[in-house]
Amino acid sequence: MWDLQNIFKGDWVPDIFVALSSGPLRRGELLEKIRSTQVPYGWSDSETHNLHDRVMGETLKRLETAEMVVHTRDERVFPPVSLYTLSPAAEEFFAALEPVVQWAEKHGDLIERVQQRRRHGEGDE
Repeated sequence: MWDLQNIFKGDWVPDIFVALSSGPLRRGELLEKIRSTQVPYGWSDSETHNLHDRVMGETLKRLETAEMVVHTRDERVFPPVSLYTLSPAAEEFFAALEPVVQWAEKHGDLIERVQQRRRHGEGDE
């Protein structure tokens, strides 16, 4: 279980997965899609999407190493085209999350209460 948590840790991993779930994107397109996407159901607990290119690059590199993101570069064209896609394993994982997303939709009020308590330091030991 530790390895699974290690693969998917990071504030921007869900955003990258959601952005790439619709197909391959260039790095700039990926960054813009993440920055402009409204997060439903409060799953990220973030009001802003101020992802920096450097942070996204580090996260993408980690996801590549974990074989969750595939990076291809076509040098036959100028300028070279560099694309990021979800790996087949990541697509399978993303599809398996559908019941979790449905649960979150159903229990959005619970998620909001937990986020409010966390913001106000309640329950911290």
